[in-house]
Amino acid sequence: MLDRRQFLKLGGATAFATLFGGCDKVQRRLIPFVIPPENYTLGEALWYASVCGQCPAGCGIVVRVSEGRAKKIEGNPLHPVNRGKLCARGQAALQALYHPERLSRPMKLSGARGSGSYTPVSWEEALSFLMGPLKKVNAEAPASLLMLTEPMRGHAGLVAGRFMKAFGSPHRLAWDPFGPDAMLGANAAVYGVRDLPEHDLANARYLLSFSGDFLETGISPVHYAREYGRMRGDRETIRGKVLHFGPRLSMTAASADLFLPCAPGTEGFVALGIAHVMVRDRLTAAASAAGRLADDLGAWSPEEVEKRTGVHARDIAAAAEEFSRNQPGLAIAGTAAATGPDGAFHCAAVALLNVLAGNVGKPGGVSFPNRAQAFAKYGAEAALLAPSPESGYAGMRTALEKMRGGAFRMAILAGATNPAFTLPPSLKFSEALSKVPFVVAFASFLDETTSLADLVLPVPTGLEAWGDDLAPVGHSGAITLCQPVVEPFHGTRSMPDVLIAAAKELGGEAAKALPWVSFRECLDKAHGGPGGEMEKALQRGGFFGESPSPRSASRPGGISLPKAADPSFVGDPKAYPLTLHLYPSITLYDGRGANLPWLQEMPDPISTAVWRNWIEVNPKTAAGLGLAEGDGVTVTSPSGKITAHVAFNPGVAPDVAAMPLGQGHTRYGKVANGRGENPLSLLPAGESYALQATRVALAKTKLSIPLARTGHPEGQWKVKNMM
Repeated sequence: MLDRRQFLKLGGATAFATLFGGCDKVQRRLIPFVIPPENYTLGEALWYASVCGQCPAGCGIVVRVSEGRAKKIEGNPLHPVNRGKLCARGQAALQALYHPERLSRPMKLSGARGSGSYTPVSWEEALSFLMGPLKKVNAEAPASLLMLTEPMRGHAGLVAGRFMKAFGSPHRLAWDPFGPDAMLGANAAVYGVRDLPEHDLANARYLLSFSGDFLETGISPVHYAREYGRMRGDRETIRGKVLHFGPRLSMTAASADLFLPCAPGTEGFVALGIAHVMVRDRLTAAASAAGRLADDLGAWSPEEVEKRTGVHARDIAAAAEEFSRNQPGLAIAGTAAATGPDGAFHCAAVALLNVLAGNVGKPGGVSFPNRAQAFAKYGAEAALLAPSPESGYAGMRTALEKMRGGAFRMAILAGATNPAFTLPPSLKFSEALSKVPFVVAFASFLDETTSLADLVLPVPTGLEAWGDDLAPVGHSGAITLCQPVVEPFHGTRSMPDVLIAAAKELGGEAAKALPWVSFRECLDKAHGGPGGEMEKALQRGGFFGESPSPRSASRPGGISLPKAADPSFVGDPKAYPLTLHLYPSITLYDGRGANLPWLQEMPDPISTAVWRNWIEVNPKTAAGLGLAEGDGVTVTSPSGKITAHVAFNPGVAPDVAAMPLGQGHTRYGKVANGRGENPLSLLPAGESYALQATRVALAKTKLSIPLARTGHPEGQWKVKNMM
């Protein structure tokens, strides 16, 4: 009988043979590590710790396994990010694991690119098909290899980065539709640190949220939801107060004490109005910063800000007074503020309030722990394991131009971000990728992007894979470990394993750069396993040690106020009278969850709508357009048109139309396909990924299917003084 340690040794020794040994069938004789023979008891449940991969937040999870099948996922109570809590998307990972449309074998293109016509092949044939062009490109033009993935953290990022460097190509890109580029630029300008901060909500007494989506789809919603609960109820004599400014009554806004609607792309002006009052009335803790900024803030009186934003001057003055008198306080900018045409300005204006209040580096304020310290032993390569979470939009635009010019002979695609769906169609990603002679994709499902590949290699889901992760926020340098909680459901191979094996075949510098037999061996050597510290950490879910040393967040030379510019929107206001406000779906996120029925049927907390596209408008705005609740409309912008149903939301700012992202798939399986249309088709191919920079018009249209909702659309809002 095999014990746990013997299985670990055997698993590492056979990994390479599994990849290139020519055996297409997955070995079924061995009982996997997570279900050792001595613990396999009928009806007995076991729990295994791992990491959730349904969004970039990096929450820790524990999975209940019974009779070799994963039955339930919960948050890991020991994990510093989520402390036992988990969102609906994390729970739905079970459906991804057992999804009937998962890729079970390598697929070779048998029709035209984009047709979705593939023929299953063996791993031996697939890897031979991969290595042919890979060796040729390596010998003739190594710099013509492109690797395009979602942001990769931990040792998976190290393997990918080393592979590309040793191969001789600098073209490794990461794409994340909601990467906080604007926030990173703003933090560098205001705090002097180009990184994401920790916002200590639990110890704050007052919170100013500027289109903040920290309870829904922000950087780490489960973490901040828990911290928000502590802010509101953990202290006997203190209940933190929250003000929310934004163009739409979201779930976060509905949880605030006061919601003050403002026009899209004006959040930064509201922040400057509050800063003006703080400096004018000497309400600041940072006197030196206030003195230097007095002249710059002089033009942003509450009365002037009211004209630009629609927020009453008295509310701006009251917010400044309360924020200053109830310290420690926090000001947070969210996705809508960051994804406007001038997102860096808006985020910087919000960050300025934290400096003026003197809450940088203090409890209840903003701090910048050195999270990358967890991988300090790698020196310069630590940036591969703990990368800055940028979206890569500028790099994507450059790469698309190079694709069209024939600069790339081969492309490697991986990840859930699906650029063929999440980039504006006006960028013509599919057309550009068609210029690349050979494309290989690592994926669990066929979607709009993987359907453009010549070869698709199936990868395990997060519940079947080995790995490690460093979450973007919500922890103190904790490294989360990912382990397979069940025996792999299909004959899949992880991307790092395939790259390691490919490096051995290439030889030379590539083989030296990736000296491991398998990705599991890479993790063992990095974290002290098997039988060492890693085995103990797997039981906890990771390495949750001491806090790293904080970094100074004082900008040398002081703060210079960002240049403010009036928001610019594509489209003539006469032809397109409404401003479009796009936001990530609380269930489908950027669309990656659209193939899971649990997420499709989960009602939106504000509109209560499911399964289709809807567009939220203020009832007064709708009345002016002759629209009623539930009407079908054609939404038209200068770049495209889609159809949707009207959903009233009295909390939407006047002359604003708000839509969630995520629907409109054409190649993502039966559950996702044909569920409305992609709202991103309304956007232009701009210089930035601006979700709040377009005007639209609504025209009444008859739709064959009504909008399904779980709440009565009128009774839901007929509550006196709800605003």
